[in-house]
Amino acid sequence: MTLHQPVDFSVITEAADPHAMRLTLRGVLDYESGDEFLRFVGAALDAHTQRHGPVLRELHLNCAGLILLDSSGLAALLTLRRRTHPAGVTLRLRHEPLQLVRMLALTGTADYLTARADGTAGSVAPGGELTDEAGSTSS
Repeated sequence: MTLHQPVDFSVITEAADPHAMRLTLRGVLDYESGDEFLRFVGAALDAHTQRHGPVLRELHLNCAGLILLDSSGLAALLTLRRRTHPAGVTLRLRHEPLQLVRMLALTGTADYLTARADGTAGSVAPGGELTDEAGSTSS
């Protein structure tokens, strides 16, 4: 008999300045952890706004520690994007595991999820770097 061993999920604030926040995701982002993810990131965004005002422009998500992301995890990322984009905050995915890259490609959500909030063109390059129209990467 195989017992289900739950895998913890965590979000760690790496760094924040007035215009950028960097978070590290670890574990499994799925049906069970999606709401927790959204609550934590929402609270971090609210605290940032209280401290600095509405000047945040980039939210970097370091995904290297993600073990698994299912469709509910993708839904959580899309929900986050629906909050950040109207506020002028661009999501930047970093160090995505191959599973996430494939899911974004399969669902056609990569461009939507990482579209620049300022309306300029950009796309995801290998390694999660956003590129501008000229093809140069920014960090």
